[in-house]
Amino acid sequence: MFGFFKALTGFRQTTKGEDQCNLRIGGHPDHLRPVDDPQGLGAYQLAIEALIRDESPEVIYLRSETGDLSVVRKSLEYLSRIGGQVGVADQLPDEEVAAIFGVDIRSYQSAVVNPQGDAAAYAG
Repeated sequence: MFGFFKALTGFRQTTKGEDQCNLRIGGHPDHLRPVDDPQGLGAYQLAIEALIRDESPEVIYLRSETGDLSVVRKSLEYLSRIGGQVGVADQLPDEEVAAIFGVDIRSYQSAVVNPQGDAAAYAG
């Protein structure tokens, strides 16, 4: 179900001069910061924890600029384990992201639209 959240978040390109990276995260799709963890060795966890501590977003947006989505997947799995936030990765099918969070697709989509709703209880 590509496109449902792509319509909500839009497609973001990097501007000239920015290095492409495997993971950018943020509490808003227009404000994603790069995470320097090309191998997915754990810096993504520290970046997620810092984002949660500093901004307390209900939804965390994740994107890869390289086409390698392995660190995006690892980050979603980490968010699923720690609970409390909903992860959005518009480069992955909604079905895959919902499965990572252990919920059905409708519950996932509801949690993204309304993070404080009933469906959000399943993501934690």
